[in-house]
Amino acid sequence: MLTFAEEILLLFLDDDTGKFENMYYEEFKYALAGAVLMDLALRSKIDTDLEKLTIVDSSPTGEEILDAFLSMISESDEDKNPFYWVSEIAKSGAEIRDKALESLVSRGILRVEEKKILWVIDVRRYPTVDDTQEKEVRRRITELLNSDDIPSPHDVVLVSLADTFDLFPHIIGEYETKKLAPRIDQISRLDLIGQSVSHVLKRLREIKADAYVLHPY
Repeated sequence: MLTFAEEILLLFLDDDTGKFENMYYEEFKYALAGAVLMDLALRSKIDTDLEKLTIVDSSPTGEEILDAFLSMISESDEDKNPFYWVSEIAKSGAEIRDKALESLVSRGILRVEEKKILWVIDVRRYPTVDDTQEKEVRRRITELLNSDDIPSPHDVVLVSLADTFDLFPHIIGEYETKKLAPRIDQISRLDLIGQSVSHVLKRLREIKADAYVLHPY
């Protein structure tokens, strides 16, 4: 089973180019941080509300990247809220991304392709080798949005993250995204960690907007 970080990477990936579309790293790292926390929550390692995030079970999950952050949270000397942990884990966004990509390559889902631009700049891309997992994620999300079914906790997380990072136009198209906006919003509201990720991202965008007003060039 893929981790949320791996699934999010697949949703961002353009199958034809092997590049990650619409990925602004300063924002994307918060998606990966949220994915880590959501994986820990669904594995019953942490529990959270809007006020605090607490450890339920500190035993290892067997996933290297998850266990590193589970240990970090366990060693904290006081309970902190999800907003804090999203921001803190996001500092390791590059590490989370690289570990998730390594895992997808080792599973045979992606392959690494390295090229040089102007014989100097190294560019790394990840063309899809086996799109079965990606198609399954997209199919599940599409069917859920077009039904009144009660979503599984796993799919609540994916919908919440995809909504926060404007992935639905890429997944189902602009028209369907607008048509299904009420359903997307309904499902996204079920996820407290996703709300924390959204809150952090909103604040980041506000800071960028303020900086642009002050220094537009």
